Amino acid sequence: MQELQLRWFTALQDAGGKSQTYLWVEAAVRLMRPLIGAIVMLTWADSHGFLWNLAQADTESVDNFASAIGFYLFGDRSLFYAKKATAK
Repeated sequence: MQELQLRWFTALQDAGGKSQTYLWVEAAVRLMRPLIGAIVMLTWADSHGFLWNLAQADTESVDNFASAIGFYLFGDRSLFYAKKATAK
């Protein structure tokens, strides 16, 4: 029985040599990007006093975190297109 479950799990994870994920997982990840981006931008704006300034945050740490999230959201696609444009 365990061998059958292992083969079933392997077939789900490796369909024809390509890694497959469930569609609802991909949809959830794609829907989280704008929400996380909005939360990070609101935190960044609050730490710099643009909003309520409820928390006296260390702005250097918040700036570093916001830049990392910004690269995650936009930089990977931009880097992909830049590499594609220079390859021609």
